[in-house]
Amino acid sequence: MSNKLLTDEQKDIFSLMLPQYGAVLSQNDASKCLKKSLATLYRMREQGIGPSYKKLDSKSKNGTVVYPLQEIVRYLTESNIQTA
Repeated sequence: MSNKLLTDEQKDIFSLMLPQYGAVLSQNDASKCLKKSLATLYRMREQGIGPSYKKLDSKSKNGTVVYPLQEIVRYLTESNIQTA
């Protein structure tokens, strides 16, 4: 997970999303928020792309995966392509 701070824009988005999703999103909530299937989230993790995540049971290959809300916000805002 990245240690950099959120920008003002990201903080605003975070504060809007926090009441609905909480500070940590389950895979199902992350899937809904990002509008991606669970299978796509899995492939993104395997390919090392997408938002940072945490595995709660790191000893198990199939441990529970969660996504910190700040990483979802960061992914949504930093993956934008600027147009002229």
